[in-house]
Amino acid sequence: MKNIKIYLIALVTSVFAFYGCEEESEPQNTNFITFAKSATSTQVDAGSSTTASITVYTANISSSDRAFNVTVDGSGAPDGSYSVPSTVTVPGGTNEGTLEVTINDPKNIAQNSIVISFSSSDGLFTGDPTTLTFSQSCNEVEATLEFVFDGYGSEISWEVVDELGAVIASKATASYADGQASATETFNLCQSRLYTFTIYDSYGDGLSFPADGTYTLSVGGVTKASGSGNFGSSETTNFNTN
Repeated sequence: MKNIKIYLIALVTSVFAFYGCEEESEPQNTNFITFAKSATSTQVDAGSSTTASITVYTANISSSDRAFNVTVDGSGAPDGSYSVPSTVTVPGGTNEGTLEVTINDPKNIAQNSIVISFSSSDGLFTGDPTTLTFSQSCNEVEATLEFVFDGYGSEISWEVVDELGAVIASKATASYADGQASATETFNLCQSRLYTFTIYDSYGDGLSFPADGTYTLSVGGVTKASGSGNFGSSETTNFNTN
């Protein structure tokens, strides 16, 4: 009787060990590929291009190279701003491959994105798509805004807005004092971008009383906006930082 119990215990242990090995080895025998990350981001210089490397993994290792088809949803990016190969190769002897995506200057300052997926095929299991987000990089340049006030500096306010309507730099009414002779502001902008500068006067007579005042906005020593005297309630200038 004692020998029978020992035999049964050994048999049950062997069965559990067998199924444990089966569960561990099953993923390695599955034809499965996935992206290493669900999202990647990069930046590209204005007028230039860059390469984004996206890693993929398979569940098994083959002795020969394997190519997997990919598809792209580019609805979130301008035409011509990206180039994605139609396949990604996982070299033989490894379970890792790299998809090299070329990103060109999108010629905007928005967050652009493309979604990359694996094409489905018989016997192939695929992971979730990956999203590649890219934008134009910002190489900063210094802007200088100089005022000579007319005597009522408290009436003056101003702002610099980018192409998307975001306020990059500003000062509110009453930031300067009545009787203050002048002021100089410095702030950073991105090179090769478009901006809008607007100066406001709360009284509505610009920089004109009791004496004419002036303002000058320059980037890298180049004047981008300027004015003097009575410009009414506001004056707006569009400029670039080329």
